[in-house]
Formats: sequence, structure tokens, C-alpha cells
Amino acid sequence: MKIKDALYIARQNHNNSRGLLECEILLSYILKKDRIFLHTYSNFEITNSDFELLLTYIDKLNDNYPIEYITNKVSFYSQYFYIDENALIPRPETELLIDCTSKLIVQNNIKKIFEIGVGSGIVSIMLCLLHKDLEVIAIDKSNKALEVAKKNIQLKSVLDNSLKSRIRLIEGNLLDGINRSKSDFIVSNPPYIANSYKIPPNLKFEPREALFGGNKGDEILLDIIKLDAKYLCCEIGYNQEYLKDYLTKYDKVSFYKDYSNFVRGFVAQKF
Repeated sequence: MKIKDALYIARQNHNNSRGLLECEILLSYILKKDRIFLHTYSNFEITNSDFELLLTYIDKLNDNYPIEYITNKVSFYSQYFYIDENALIPRPETELLIDCTSKLIVQNNIKKIFEIGVGSGIVSIMLCLLHKDLEVIAIDKSNKALEVAKKNIQLKSVLDNSLKSRIRLIEGNLLDGINRSKSDFIVSNPPYIANSYKIPPNLKFEPREALFGGNKGDEILLDIIKLDAKYLCCEIGYNQEYLKDYLTKYDKVSFYKDYSNFVRGFVAQKF
């Protein structure tokens, strides 16, 4: 079957508005070719097994399975990272957390930070790529998530071979058992969704422990605030600006909004 015919049939079977794009991404992944190849060689004959695999993937997409988990690839901060079901898929909003954290790092000449809930590792890695003398202690409760982070550190070491030495991955809860100082800098994109919240269908395949923060959703955020770091940058839910009432120990607190103009995080610091 020719590429152009395979894509046409696949598109007819795809029920998503991004159908053609996602069909091209999947066929590119299967053939190990870029999308330019699909258009340049649209008459190229693919095997029946490749076509059947394409339709299998389309069925998964129709069941709201994330395309990122199929291709094990996600775009974030103009970089591509490895991703699988053991870690949350990075969202564009988290790029704002990196921007806010990066600004605070520069303003205060920060050389070491802690990331709580490292997940796929994208926050720690991007911050280290942006700040060549930064060291990160990256903690997560999930050993499987840490394996994803380890793969991404390896992947991005081609850009900076010091990443492996500057990012230390630790399996644990919060900062339990970790040596601390009065000048701690913590960054986190923790689970902040209430357990009872009905999540969109596409989120059902992502790790629950990376999404749900407790009965109210803010329990882990409150535990992080209680750590009383000197600098604290956190992503939060759109309805959690009330957390300012728990940040009274900080001299300066500012909330930032996402691309949809919802509150999405805060930056807090002590002078």
C-alpha cells in the first residue's frame, strides 16, 4: 500500500480533529522517517504489517490514549524528551514554571536547588541546560518515574555532558533524610488535583500519583510549603490562589498565570 493511501484510510478511521497530523506522526514513527519523507515519497509502498500497526495505533488514539506514550516522545521547551506511562506528560504551562524559577536563580545567584516530584526530569534538565553551574537534587517517590528521568538525562547529555554529575536523582518523599540549609531553593510541579475530580479521558492513562494530591488536592502543596524553604516555586491548580494564606512567612509572593489566563503557580522568597 502506498503512503498516501495508508494516510487517507488512517485519517478516515481517526476521530480527532488533529487526525491527519497524528496519522503522519504515527506513520513517521513506524517507518522511522520524518514527515517530509511522507510527502516527498507519497507513492512509497509500505508493508501490510506497518499499515496494520498504524491502524492499531489509531484505535488507541480513538480511546484517548496519548500519542506521546506511543511514540515515547514529547516536545517541551523547544526540546524533545523521552516519555512513557510511568511519568506525567509535560504540558506547555510547566514551561512557565521554568521561566519563573530561572529568573529567581539569576536574581539570587543560586547554585543549588531541590526539585520535589521530578517525574520525567524535564524541569531539572532544562534548568541545568539554562544554568551551566547549577546543581539539582531531584526527588520522586516513584522509582519508575526516576527511570524516565534517568533516560532523559542520558538523552540530553549530548547537549551538556555535565548533566549526569549535576543532577542527582533520589527516590524519596519530599526532602525526608536530605541535608538542608536555611537557604534552600525548592521547585515543584506536584500533584494538585482533588481525588474526587473527574479528569478528562486522555488523563486516565497517566500515573494517578502524579495527578492527584489528596482529598482537597492541595495536601502535597501544603507539605511542600511547610518545608519552609527560602525560595519556593510551585505550579498549582487554577483555583488554588488561596494558598497565599499559607505563605505568610515569605516576604514576597507572586502568582503567575498560564496561557489561558488562569492562575498556574507562585514564586515565594524570603529576604
